[in-house]
Amino acid sequence: MTRFPVHASNDSWKTAIDATGTRRLHLDWGRSENQAQPSDYWGIPYNVVDTKTASTVWPQVIYPSPGSGQSVPDESDCAVPNGSGGYKIQRGCAGAVAPRLPLPTDATVKVEGGYCSAGQTCSSGDHHVLVLEKATCRLWESYYVGASSAQLTSNGAWSLYSSAAWDLNSLSLRPITWTSGDAAGLPMLPLLVRVDEASAGEVKHPLRITLQRSHMARSFVWPARHQAGSTGPIPFGALMRLRADFVIPSHWTTQAKAIATAMQRYGVYVADNGSDMYIQGEPSAQWLSDTWGQLQSINLGQFDFVSLNSITTRAGFNVDSMAASW
Repeated sequence: MTRFPVHASNDSWKTAIDATGTRRLHLDWGRSENQAQPSDYWGIPYNVVDTKTASTVWPQVIYPSPGSGQSVPDESDCAVPNGSGGYKIQRGCAGAVAPRLPLPTDATVKVEGGYCSAGQTCSSGDHHVLVLEKATCRLWESYYVGASSAQLTSNGAWSLYSSAAWDLNSLSLRPITWTSGDAAGLPMLPLLVRVDEASAGEVKHPLRITLQRSHMARSFVWPARHQAGSTGPIPFGALMRLRADFVIPSHWTTQAKAIATAMQRYGVYVADNGSDMYIQGEPSAQWLSDTWGQLQSINLGQFDFVSLNSITTRAGFNVDSMAASW
């Protein structure tokens, strides 16, 4: 509470979301792992590849109709040949020749919303594709990948709105005003609730949350880099924290206690437009059903927006870095 006091706009921002403070937290992921049934496939999955074991293919990607609102290659990262038989990250792909992204070789890429075959009702969601390269310690995240099964394979070119990459050996943020897989320009995978961490009893990072666009401002604060807001007061990148006086019940599942503790210790970043108070995590059959009921009993009134001035006004702070201490 000393390092991160309650934000001066806490009351007005919470009132903008729900004046009663009773809006409850919602866990935006499910237990189904079957991508062939998109109606039951909820959450944001991620793919792990390792180029050292030749587990990766590099299909070409297409940014349709740049300048028409259908894609933003000028704010995207892509892979281009490095001259040694591998690939390097290119920042800004509007002029890239045959831009590519890494994918698993098994042609069953995990994608938000699952696969949509003929005759099925397709999800209208964001269709994120997240890929972690273990060998090179790089993260690739794509937004609005095509929703048909033909577009969601590792064969042929992929159509997408944007793509972002991070060198995970670096704390550098994206260029200022650039989008990513989410509207705040932040990486998604480091902020997802992951079942292995929650089941082990400790989540060692902040989480990501969405709010309705009408509550969001056309502005952003560190560590966010981008906005897609409206006429509301809350900037992208604002940090909410589960209040310290919230007592986590001892009978809760290990998963629920770990997630609640992370929300108290690290908080949740407002990362994208969406439904109010939706926390994002990966779909997995390992989630316990009680975890939902327990965490979804928490309401907005038990959170506070906090100020990060102790970081952003400190000597040595770099607005282009994720570093929060020196």
